[in-house]
Amino acid sequence: MKSKLSKKEVEETIKQIFSNNPSPKEIKKAKRVAMNKNIKLGKLKQKFCKNCYSVFNSQNSEIRIKRGLKTIKCKNCNKISRYKIN
Repeated sequence: MKSKLSKKEVEETIKQIFSNNPSPKEIKKAKRVAMNKNIKLGKLKQKFCKNCYSVFNSQNSEIRIKRGLKTIKCKNCNKISRYKIN
């Protein structure tokens, strides 16, 4: 039987997952747990691709900044993510 985790414990596990180099499977699991406990990922959402769940780094992503938008193109699945720059 699965044990129920509190919201703070879930937040700590999410931070721990993103502290080291997570696999797409781990990222998907962290996102699912965060959605289940209604935890916002905040800036962590910009660290991985929404389509293939790979972590953005210099080898598999292309970053452009133009007109107040940060555009990240994933080289694995060619998905383009755009974020406002504050």
